[in-house]
Amino acid sequence: MSNNRSRDQSITLGIPIVKVGNELYISPHFGRAPFFTIVEIAVTSNNYRIVEVIQNPYTLHGHGKGRNIVDILMTRNINAVITMNIGYGAFHRLKERNIDVYLIPIDKEKRNVVPLSRAIEMFINKQLEEAKEPRELE
Repeated sequence: MSNNRSRDQSITLGIPIVKVGNELYISPHFGRAPFFTIVEIAVTSNNYRIVEVIQNPYTLHGHGKGRNIVDILMTRNINAVITMNIGYGAFHRLKERNIDVYLIPIDKEKRNVVPLSRAIEMFINKQLEEAKEPRELE
């Protein structure tokens, strides 16, 4: 992680999600996600908790919705985001604010149905790649 954090701190993630019943899954695209969850991970223990689920007020807006949701996430003091796909505007707005962007590997056969808990485990176990550029697929 490129942000400097002490061992006693937690990491706060912003993660785009969809709800299916009581289950939470990673949304296929950052800006079009109906919800975002704020997750706090204790650095020393790797325990995590869901702090908040935020409805995305920009899902029905046209171009630029990802950039707008970044502004909302910044009010939650996030350190990083986990996503499958992210557009140019949102990616660069996050990077300008020193927020790390981690990408979930794409598995087209499984259509990438990834539970939120699995994505968090992948982050904790350092199985996610830090994005160097936006990724927009389908």
